[in-house]
Amino acid sequence: MKSFLNLIIFFLPVVSLSQSVVKIGKTEVLLNLEGKTLENDQEFYIVDGQGKKKAQIKISAVNSKQAKAKIIKGKVQEIKVGMKLSERALASVGETTMTESTTKISKTRNSWGVLGSYMMNSMNAKFSYSGTNQSAAMSGSGFGVLGYYDYSFNKDLQLRAASGLEQFSAKKKMDTAVCEKGATTECNVSISYLSFYGIGKYLLTKGNNKTWVGAGMGYLMAMSKSSTVLDTGLITSNQVLTLSFGVDVGMSANQLIPISFEYSLFPSSSTVSASVISLKVGFGFGL
Repeated sequence: MKSFLNLIIFFLPVVSLSQSVVKIGKTEVLLNLEGKTLENDQEFYIVDGQGKKKAQIKISAVNSKQAKAKIIKGKVQEIKVGMKLSERALASVGETTMTESTTKISKTRNSWGVLGSYMMNSMNAKFSYSGTNQSAAMSGSGFGVLGYYDYSFNKDLQLRAASGLEQFSAKKKMDTAVCEKGATTECNVSISYLSFYGIGKYLLTKGNNKTWVGAGMGYLMAMSKSSTVLDTGLITSNQVLTLSFGVDVGMSANQLIPISFEYSLFPSSSTVSASVISLKVGFGFGL
């Protein structure tokens, strides 16, 4: 509720007073009072000709014609001689931070960065050995590294495009040597993929930490492959359906930590079904 009121305050039309800036120092400004009376410790906004707030000041010294004020929020470089003062409406409810960095963190923006992935893989494979049908429920883990770019359509929707290398690895030890045509008891599969993902993100919260849910597709190209249970000649590429939940943690004006949990489902066939649950954590930069 407080942040909602702060947002209303920030966009309220400002009432410009006749007092104006006549001199600018490193941390203070000198004001022409033009016959008005101010008091020490009063606080005002300095606004430009369009009423946009540039700084927040506090009166520190007053005489009959001029007043000195300390800059308490905002950048002195954005203040110009001739800018007017504005009353601080509803100041007791809460202040809107005037710095450019806070504004950038809170708004939805494009970003890019890198993601590290820990993947929990599972595969069920059916095969035949010596005229007997066999089944292996394999599981394992792998790792990946991807680059990503988030494009913002509006304040609610983003598209995440990601690409990189990922490893699908799973295995199961059987009671008898039925894998690789009876050569081993270990049924396994190991595939290195060049992966491409497109995921639509819906933002649930829009503060510095943006939580979201998403869904999309992935296209996986096999770069290297080995298996004691699958015909590797048939392993070329796969498409996956991906469901995601994540949070983009704002660290500063243009830095963030993206975190997401993703479930990817491979298309099933009569002999093979597979899925991946992955945790992705990375580092990104806002634009």
